[in-house]
Order: sequence, then structure tokens, then C-alpha cells
Amino acid sequence: MIKTIHFQIIFWLCLLSTVALSLMPISGQQVFEAQDKIGHATIYATLYFLAVQAFGHRVPLWLLAAVLVIFGLSMELAQSMTSYRFGDPWDLLANTVGVVVIWLVFSARRRWQ
Repeated sequence: MIKTIHFQIIFWLCLLSTVALSLMPISGQQVFEAQDKIGHATIYATLYFLAVQAFGHRVPLWLLAAVLVIFGLSMELAQSMTSYRFGDPWDLLANTVGVVVIWLVFSARRRWQ
């Protein structure tokens, strides 16, 4: 079983990677139309899952979700301040959907236990 400290380390590494990748110039083509939005939802779902595993024993699930949605908003704002990226409200929606889906899974799981 993975210990909480390991989840915390993995979470922070993933969060820092998300910052770096969010602010790098984009290169390459999409294979299919919704690839970007699915990528955003998957990344933020993973970040939320890791956040719950790392900090969910001390912090309410809704607060972790809110913090990650605000983080997503800040990344979109930061992208809009570069000359090579732009902030996209649809990306923010995809980020939020990823967080909400995992939040619903954890909330349901906690109710059933």
C-alpha cells in the first residue's frame, strides 16, 4: 500500500509538471477533435485523485476540489499572459469536469462506507 507521504510527493511533482507543461509553447497536432479537452479533464482528475489520497484525511473533499479548480483558473490566466498560449474557458470547464467526476466518486464512496 502506498503511504500518504508518497502520495504527497507524487501530487507535488504532478502539480509542478502541470505548471511547467501549461506554460510551455504548444507543438504538434491533435489526433482527434476533443483530445485537448479529454487531456485537461484527465490531468485534473488525476491531480484531484492524488490530492485526496495525499491530503483528504485532513482537508474536506470540497475544499481540495475548489483549490484545484482555482489552480486551473490561474493556469488559464497565466497562459493568457504569454505571447504563445491563450486562456481558454473551455479548458477551464474540462479541468473542472475532471475534478468534479472524481469528487463525486469519492463522495459516493464515503457515503457507502
